[in-house]
Amino acid sequence: MTLNYQKIWKKMNDLEMVTSKIVSAREILDSAIDALENHKLEKTETLLYAADEFLQYYLEDFDRKFKDAWKETVVKLKEEDPCMPPWGHSDLEYLSKLPPEEPKQDKVVKWQLPVEEVENGDNGETEYFITFPDDLLEAANLEVNDEVEWVNNNDGSFLLRKIKLLKTYDEKVAAGWTMTADGFWIRE
Repeated sequence: MTLNYQKIWKKMNDLEMVTSKIVSAREILDSAIDALENHKLEKTETLLYAADEFLQYYLEDFDRKFKDAWKETVVKLKEEDPCMPPWGHSDLEYLSKLPPEEPKQDKVVKWQLPVEEVENGDNGETEYFITFPDDLLEAANLEVNDEVEWVNNNDGSFLLRKIKLLKTYDEKVAAGWTMTADGFWIRE
């Protein structure tokens, strides 16, 4: 059995069309929020019921179209590809028959990040910051709210080190940190 591009295209197009209809439910909900904010409770109620009916109909349609697209692509690919595991078999059994993976290459280890600025509405001062992209956070094993140490390489670049979380004031002072007047911890 060979995959039929025209059938796949039609099934995927049908799925995309119903998906775009579901997205338009956001407009109904936005209108309901506006009505609620303007204390138009009857209009809010009408719009919420409309959104509910709209979503019920189109989600059922989406479910049908998704199942059709799945059958036309994934199920048929499974039938054609002898390397795909039979449904219900363990992944380990399947993976043991695959050729060994190539060793992973190291990801980029240097980033050049723009310094962004924003005006503080409270005091009118300009604040500067850098937004770390997800790949940098992943490569550096960092998460949001982790503390980092900026090490100046004296060549215009900085090395970032994740700081072991020190919970108490005394631990931070013992590790060489001092608190600034505005409550930030620095290490010189």
